[in-house]
Amino acid sequence: MLLGTPPTRLTRLFRLIGLVAVIATSWHDASLHQPWVAVAAIVSWLGWAGWLLTPFDARRTERIFLCAMAIGGGLTAVQLTGSMITALVLVVLSVAVLTDPLWFGITMAAVTVTAMCVSAVLAGSSATGFLGIAISVVVLTLAGWNRRQTRITNEQNRLLLEQSRVIRAERDRAAALAERGRIARDIHDVLAHTLGGLVLQLDAADALLEAGQADQAAERVKASHALAVSGLADARRVVGTLRSEGIDLSAELHRLAVEHRAAGGSIEIRTTTVSSDASMRPPRERIAAVDPDLPGAGEGAAGDIVVLSEQAAVALARAVQEALTNARKHAPSQPVTLVRRNGPAEIEFTVSNPMASQLGPLARSGSGAGLLGMRERIAAVGGTVTAGKEDGRWTVRILVPRR
Repeated sequence: MLLGTPPTRLTRLFRLIGLVAVIATSWHDASLHQPWVAVAAIVSWLGWAGWLLTPFDARRTERIFLCAMAIGGGLTAVQLTGSMITALVLVVLSVAVLTDPLWFGITMAAVTVTAMCVSAVLAGSSATGFLGIAISVVVLTLAGWNRRQTRITNEQNRLLLEQSRVIRAERDRAAALAERGRIARDIHDVLAHTLGGLVLQLDAADALLEAGQADQAAERVKASHALAVSGLADARRVVGTLRSEGIDLSAELHRLAVEHRAAGGSIEIRTTTVSSDASMRPPRERIAAVDPDLPGAGEGAAGDIVVLSEQAAVALARAVQEALTNARKHAPSQPVTLVRRNGPAEIEFTVSNPMASQLGPLARSGSGAGLLGMRERIAAVGGTVTAGKEDGRWTVRILVPRR
């Protein structure tokens, strides 16, 4: 029965019941024998019938019938019980109007109340009668306003739920895209690191075979096999999205350094630990050569690594892996220096190597996405990556906050 809503069968049934009730309660009323009362009552009943039958898209026609109900029912509200029902129903509906403009509801309520006052004057009602009408109008107005506010609140809640659903869908989509990007970066790192190393090892083995050094060529082939096995393990971790397994950053860095040396490169690791009170206590620096045949090499590689989240540890390991891969590709004969700085609030890795006089055979083999992927990966854990020439060396700086 609410205004502005598409009339369903149940709504039309309620309107029909209202029309029948109004006519039934007024039909035998003595006041109906007065001509002007009869005319006003019939206008009100026709308004009821029109409101019952009007299609929901005929808004202007519906308003005309409602105005007829307001005028006819209001002018005979005191004379006929059915008209009083009509007037009070219109007061409630006018305030609780849904899709009609609020000004129309207020105007119709004002017209209805004014007509009811005229009806009371024509009937010679006392002050008590006017008070009763006023109280009824106020009570029903508050009830209609409460219904209106409830409807608005429900509509707002519905919109919020819909917006929440859209936001969740977008968030899930963004998370899926971010996960795809992360896996793509992992695959790129594995392929660039493993396949690049394999090409270098096999090229060296081929050169040794041509020189008649079969034993040394066999060692290169064995190193290629070990690198392929390591790459396969990395690929399996990528497929598993690294969620079911943690990562030992110290061991991972040591493994990367060993593989770098096995691929024909040389690397030196320096560790600098800065205390939280750096102004009172100078930083400690320790240098260790990464060589699996030297005592303490594993310790030097794993020295002062602080505890990080799994995501940050994976990001650091893959960034260092990419930096070492790029060093082998672009400057294969140059020594690499890895400086690890453990600060009070962040960890910084610096990978640098002298600039090569000429590019290596793998310099143009990549897609050019390695540095971009490194930056995206580190940015995802709140860190930064800078890369460029510094004092004749190519330097990559990777900074990650502890937490």
